[in-house]
Amino acid sequence: MVKDAFKTPKVRVIDVALTSNPLADPGKPWDFTLHLEVDNRNDYPLSVAYVAYSAIVGRETIAGGEHLEDIRLGASGLTVVKVPLSIRPESIVNAARDSLLGRSVTYEFNGSVGLKTPVVGVVRIPFSKTGGFDPAEILKRKGFGFN
Repeated sequence: MVKDAFKTPKVRVIDVALTSNPLADPGKPWDFTLHLEVDNRNDYPLSVAYVAYSAIVGRETIAGGEHLEDIRLGASGLTVVKVPLSIRPESIVNAARDSLLGRSVTYEFNGSVGLKTPVVGVVRIPFSKTGGFDPAEILKRKGFGFN
């Protein structure tokens, strides 16, 4: 009965933001922040035990890991969870080269959020976001001419 009272929260990727300047030190890893929106649909707060993630561009896995910061989710509401991640420059270059040859860049963010629950222990909630874009089209819109 108590287990039935638990409402599985929803997790979605809302943003991935570059937080370092790759031009300052080209050999240094690029730092990003993955923003996840967690909708706790329960009448009680929950805590994040971990966030596990992977990032793929083209066919290249460019990041992966686990973030273990304890984050409290308020009852019955949305919380943005920020997960730092670093990507080696050579991974970006390899992924970009492969993707640009086809004039299309595909990406995928996958992972799970482990939530500490009062009765059932840690519950794993998966998340995923996929998409793509044409870098030449973006450059055209910014005023750079390519054919």
